[in-house]
Amino acid sequence: MNALLIGFLLQSLLLLPPRTAMENPAAVSEVPAKISKDYDKQWARFVSGREDAKLVKDLDNLLKKQKTFDPPLTIEAYIELYKGNDAAARQKFVQALSLNSKNRIAIYYLAELAYAHSEYARATTLYAQLMSVDPSRSDLEPKRQRALLLATEEMLRSAARAEGENRLAEAEQYYRQALSIVPNEPVLHGRLADLLVKANKRDEADAERKRAEELAPRRPGRVRTPDETKTDTLEDLGRWGSDIELFHRIRSAEAITREQLAILIVRYFAQVTELRQNPQIVTDTQDSPARSEIQTVAGLGLIEPFANHTFEPATPVTRGDLAVTLARLIRLLSLSPSSARPVAAPDLAPANAQYPEVQLVLGHGVMMLEDPGSFNAAGVVSGQEAVRAAERLLHVFQQAQR
Repeated sequence: MNALLIGFLLQSLLLLPPRTAMENPAAVSEVPAKISKDYDKQWARFVSGREDAKLVKDLDNLLKKQKTFDPPLTIEAYIELYKGNDAAARQKFVQALSLNSKNRIAIYYLAELAYAHSEYARATTLYAQLMSVDPSRSDLEPKRQRALLLATEEMLRSAARAEGENRLAEAEQYYRQALSIVPNEPVLHGRLADLLVKANKRDEADAERKRAEELAPRRPGRVRTPDETKTDTLEDLGRWGSDIELFHRIRSAEAITREQLAILIVRYFAQVTELRQNPQIVTDTQDSPARSEIQTVAGLGLIEPFANHTFEPATPVTRGDLAVTLARLIRLLSLSPSSARPVAAPDLAPANAQYPEVQLVLGHGVMMLEDPGSFNAAGVVSGQEAVRAAERLLHVFQQAQR
């Protein structure tokens, strides 16, 4: 068992605010007048953080008197969170929700716990449920989308393992589960069709193939070939979901832009969106489809706005720019510096400001020297090169977590 997993077992995976900032459960459930004073005292005791064990006993006594009153259960769930007992907290939130199906506090923390414990399919459902109960929480839509994509990616990895081990029935189940999340993804229907052929389910395979053809986007002046997306991996499909065409455009770009690099970073390293950011003023992203991703990478200092507060989304990225961004990301992910010797690059002297960043990405094998043996910091970066660099860094990060 690795150190990271042990840490997870010893403490809650959620970053909790001070108790004084926690929402009073009375906000989502009316407190009967006859117990109002007692409840207020108990809430004050929770906020003070003293004698939690005695407080839980008193909350249990209150529940015996008011069996359908859910706030005491929510407070007990809060206490379990601060103790670092996520499993017990989840149980209490589930009980509270069973008494009050509109308890948005319980739904929110159940969603956050599911996300934190990599139960992405469950998190997707809970975030959607919360936004239905509380439409003001539209701020959670990006996280719901990330959970949805991560859930799909997880199922597709499982499908790939099962298919590789010839457990075809199990692989089919995983593909169908993934399609229940992204039902209109043509490439995924095509993958399922291929599997059904292996399983000698010809009629079902034909139906899936037909569905894939019906869903495949057709653009004026552009003919899609049957093999166009053969290079997509299962991880690509899970990571990009219904945005797979965006991935194709980025990957085929002759020169990747700053906004496209922002998209790549957030898609490959979704966990960075949970880190503390320093909001930046950016004045020229109103019309960019990557506005959210740009705010994230700018807020984390991975790609800085220019001095005049513009981001210049369409500006091409140089190899030096990419090295700087990936080096910052390596540090943000707390990856250890490479022990490899400095790589000799005749066109990049140690006095160059980008030298340490370039050496960091070269040392981790995230970027390579070009054929003549130079780094070519001023050279443009193709979409394929940027995707390969992101995939290499993701592999390094995943290896470090094992």
